[in-house]
Amino acid sequence: MNKYLFIFILLISYNSFSQLNFKTYFKKAENGFELLADNNEYCPVSVEVDLELVNLSTSNGNFKTYVIPARTTGFIITNLKAIKAGGYKYNSKTKYNYGDFAKKEIDTIAVKQQDTVAVEEYIYNLPFKKGKKFKVSQGYNGTITHQKKNALDFLMPIGTDIYAAREGVVIKVVDHNTKTCVTKGCLEFNNYILIYHSDGTFSDYVHIDTNSASVKPGDKVAKGQLIAKSGNIGWSTGPHLHFEVFKQEIIKRETLKTKFKINEGTGSPIYLEEKVKYQRKYE
Repeated sequence: MNKYLFIFILLISYNSFSQLNFKTYFKKAENGFELLADNNEYCPVSVEVDLELVNLSTSNGNFKTYVIPARTTGFIITNLKAIKAGGYKYNSKTKYNYGDFAKKEIDTIAVKQQDTVAVEEYIYNLPFKKGKKFKVSQGYNGTITHQKKNALDFLMPIGTDIYAAREGVVIKVVDHNTKTCVTKGCLEFNNYILIYHSDGTFSDYVHIDTNSASVKPGDKVAKGQLIAKSGNIGWSTGPHLHFEVFKQEIIKRETLKTKFKINEGTGSPIYLEEKVKYQRKYE
């Protein structure tokens, strides 16, 4: 009888998106195995690892979350080595999703106030063109679909140019869907652009028009860059842009309130409010 008993890896993926271009796998190594990861996404991916080991030790510990850098293959998560001669077995359960879960603080900027310098949160641009004015039809913690969610709906006609509210790297683009309905089951038909920011947060631009994206995964976008046109695709009750900023967790996301420049952009940035129209007069 073979003295080695193997129980191969079990992969479990919990995420808010379709399948990530990410995998973990074992590779034979001296006196044991290596647990490795390939991350072909354009942002870090965090993976929780739960190892069940018999007669094997792990070099980097167990029940931990590891951050795999973007566009990395063969990243060694941990080494498994035999403790003593004889049989051994291993089982690995993993959960993973976009983002660097080790990042705790969102970006701040230094703002001079008279003779002092205050630290404030990152300030976003309105996600539409200079000279345009649109109403926030549903705001933070809105009563329709934004319960317990910090998201904004901008009421705008189909085909309105959408601009990046913040610089970052495009992670995912979905703009092939054409279906619209008013039930939650239509979430799977949402068209959207997902952008990763330097502080580990993401911004999501949802319900964009079919085949309207002007960016692709891997593109570095500048603040104020044209990225798509607005639409009415997916779970939607009418033409609008759904915009939210969030920190990703394994299963859910923590949505964040964000301040915006309005009008000429020279006044104090504000949190946008529901049922109010906002104009952009700055580049």
